Order: sequence, then C-alpha cells, then structure tokens
Amino acid sequence: MADDLGDDDYYLQEEMQPKATELTEKTVKTKQNKEKSLPKRQLGTYSDLVTTIRVHYKKSKSQYELDELLSIFNSSISASSPSTSKISFEEYLNELVPIKKWSKQADLSSAPVVLIIAQSALRCIELGKILRNSSSSNLFTFHYLFAKHKKLSEQIELLQKPTTLFNIIIGTPKRVDDILGAKVINAKRLKFVLIDWNYQNVKQQRLIDLNQLKTEICHLICEQNVLCRRFFKEKTKIGLF
Repeated sequence: MADDLGDDDYYLQEEMQPKATELTEKTVKTKQNKEKSLPKRQLGTYSDLVTTIRVHYKKSKSQYELDELLSIFNSSISASSPSTSKISFEEYLNELVPIKKWSKQADLSSAPVVLIIAQSALRCIELGKILRNSSSSNLFTFHYLFAKHKKLSEQIELLQKPTTLFNIIIGTPKRVDDILGAKVINAKRLKFVLIDWNYQNVKQQRLIDLNQLKTEICHLICEQNVLCRRFFKEKTKIGLF
C-alpha cells in the first residue's frame, strides 16, 4: 500500500546522493578497510534491551522504582528474535504474525498489528521498500512516522481519518512517541513492537549506540502510557531484529 509521503525514491535520493567532490578514491578505500577491520557484533537479545533500560534509569530512579519498572519487562513480553542473521525481514514478520492477522485490518483505521522502530527516516524508507518488494507485499500495508518533511500536526490529521488503514507502522522513536501521546493510534490490535536493533548506519552505529536515540527509545517503551499498559497486560510483546 502506498504511504502518505509519495514517492520513497525522492527521500532516498535526497539523503543518499553525495556530491561529486565529497568522496575521493582514497577515502572510499580507507572506509572499506576500516569496515573490514571492525569485529562482527552478536545479534541483540531481549536481555540486552533490559540491560540498556537498567543502565539508562540507574541514576534517575531509586532501586525500588527501577525494580518496579523492570518487572514489566519480564520474559513474558519478549518476542522471539530472528533465528539467524540470514533470515529475511519478511520471513521474520510472518513467523511472528499469522497470515490471517495481517489481512484483518481493513475495518479499523489507524490500528497497527506491528510497530517497527528504526533509527532514521532513511532506514524507515529502506524497511518500507523491503516490505513493498517482498512476496508478502499484498499482506503488508504500512505507514511511516518520522519527522523529516512531515509536520506532526499533518500526520495527526491524517491518522484521524477513517480511511487511513494499515497494519504496520515504521517510524523513529520520538515521532512515534509523539503520535502515541496524541492518542490517534488505535492500539487494540498491536501485537508486537519491533526494534531495529542490529542495523548499523554508514558509521557502523546501531540505534542503541546513539545517545539521543537511546534516550528516546527508553522513553517510548518505558514511559509512553499506551505501550506500558499493553506490556503490563501482556497484550503486546517486544522483539529485536
């Protein structure tokens, strides 16, 4: 399904196309050699997320408050992670959600089954293109939520329309947090919050390696009431991919 932003290629080209003078042959070779020398990271696990939450709130919360917070993030809301690094994004989604769940979305507006959190607008679009080009593309209807080129008020207005139908949201932490706070998302069918944990940008940084994004992701899953209530009632699970 087409999203509300028009042609994805416009946004991809705008962010990805370097100036001719920016990259010389020398800098390209240096970058390639540096990437080859970097050790391969292990796939993120749910315990890595819990550890991140613990460290992030260690100084701002008492031990009692921290224990109470972490009690929500027990194994019962942990979704299975991809079994190997070779499993495709499409295969992972179809492992988590039965086909009948994907197709059941046309009668309820702005009601996602899966919420995907990525580190940037560019990465959101990359994930969207993967879904659009997959063999299950007829099942995946998605909506982007990120700040680039789109005002929060405009996205809220669109999500309030009864004709806005999708079963997947792909967005950045802060914009998703703001949209959930505006109460224009129907979380009734939300089964999974998936964090794009293992993806590394051109600087080999994961979402969790960027301090601002780490703060935003912790706030989203630990302090956003819409999600916290779902986690507490064990109606929504968290997965890392």
